[in-house]
Amino acid sequence: MNDLLALIDSLRNGTDIPNGKSRLQHLAIISCEHQVHIKHVPFHQPCFILVLSGRKVIFDLPNPIVAEAGCALTVPAPASYDLRNEPAAARRRYQALIIPFTHQHLERLRGTHAIDHNPQHDHIGILKFNHDKTLIAAVTHYLQCPLESRLLDHRLMEILLVLAERDPRVLSYVLNQESWSQKVRVILSTDLAHHWELSDVCRRLATSQSTLRRQLQREATGFRDLLYDLRLSTALVHLLQTTTPVYQVAYDCGYQSVSRFSSNFRKRFGLAPTEFRAALDGREQSLAVSGQPETS
Repeated sequence: MNDLLALIDSLRNGTDIPNGKSRLQHLAIISCEHQVHIKHVPFHQPCFILVLSGRKVIFDLPNPIVAEAGCALTVPAPASYDLRNEPAAARRRYQALIIPFTHQHLERLRGTHAIDHNPQHDHIGILKFNHDKTLIAAVTHYLQCPLESRLLDHRLMEILLVLAERDPRVLSYVLNQESWSQKVRVILSTDLAHHWELSDVCRRLATSQSTLRRQLQREATGFRDLLYDLRLSTALVHLLQTTTPVYQVAYDCGYQSVSRFSSNFRKRFGLAPTEFRAALDGREQSLAVSGQPETS
């Protein structure tokens, strides 16, 4: 694990940007010096999380899932969880590596390798993988890869193969295939500052308003619910990944009132955006983020 931490530190050198944040193109590194508890963190894309130091707790019913340093998690999508990041006593820091993947990656894996699994599960949630040298080696292999898309993709498949051999249930994440909700999110994401109406989305999807309402109702959601959730979850990512002022984040995500944005953000995540940003700017927490897991 120390070798992996050293490798990550070497990758971050030379890519620093202001306020202690740094970017790596194909993954995310989350780091904090104080315990952070965030409510309703959205996952719009499945991801692999490797805890490097400290401990991550994700509150997935019926019992919380606890991952110590060296443990890994896979998180399905779309989903939303409360989570807590706890720094290690010795290092005084929580660090985790997050690598996003797609349902298409799992489909390819399933088609290429004969891995027995039961695709009949109604819901496969977060899966935990204890410290595993083979998995750590695959992650190291991935991190050492030059930034060339085909080779990166090949080495990501190596990580997923190790995971699937350890727990074939990860392949059942493909049951969460593209839904009407996801189609709507993709369209809304093109311009969150736009004054969206249901009719705008229906035109782009070439469907009627009644059909879209019915399909979203079957998925236990609605157009306004999706827009509300997407604006706030995108704001969370912007606060994590950028130094953009809070008022600009609010406007970019479709809020004309900063106070309304702050109120809704607090209700959704349990912290006001200014409190969250103050922590990220170094008074309580330092952060290095990249890529597009939309969460920590």
